[in-house]
Amino acid sequence: GSSGNTTRSDAEALANALSKFKFVTSLILWYNILFEINFTSKQLQEKNLNIHSAIQRLQQTKNILEEFRSDEGFERTLVDFLELAEEIEFLTKFEPEPVCIWQKKQQFSYEGRDTPIQNPKQRFKVNFYFTVLDTAIHLVDERVQQMQQLESVFGFLYDIHSLQKKTAKQIREFCIKLESALTHGNSK
Repeated sequence: GSSGNTTRSDAEALANALSKFKFVTSLILWYNILFEINFTSKQLQEKNLNIHSAIQRLQQTKNILEEFRSDEGFERTLVDFLELAEEIEFLTKFEPEPVCIWQKKQQFSYEGRDTPIQNPKQRFKVNFYFTVLDTAIHLVDERVQQMQQLESVFGFLYDIHSLQKKTAKQIREFCIKLESALTHGNSK
């Protein structure tokens, strides 16, 4: 009946959308990002991990994501896609999309005109690939900064043996910083 035709049409439309170059390339990008995040997450959950090692691992993850966010990283993602496309016979080209050209009123004479990116591959790289990686890098960087703040307060507790090499004044400064972090208002 008509519901069978509708279902078939919906299935064909879905299969067509899933086999598009941009969709599969975005899946490869997400896989690479989530693989790194998952690997880091598992390491951060280890019982014996200290705060300094956690910061190093987060920084390594950020560096790996920054490597992905280069022209070379984009090309490596495309190579991964082409290998996958060969196996499952996908389209291997970016399809052009209609580009709307918005006319923005120029307020000042020195403003340049916004020209949309015409090349579909370049548009995908700038508007999706780099944007997703920028967000991931920013979020990992926030975690690094949070961990560095924690380390500045609690870090000396993770390496008690190094306290023997510190002066009494340095140890007192560590303790004052810790007391300040653990104090709320007038209560101690």
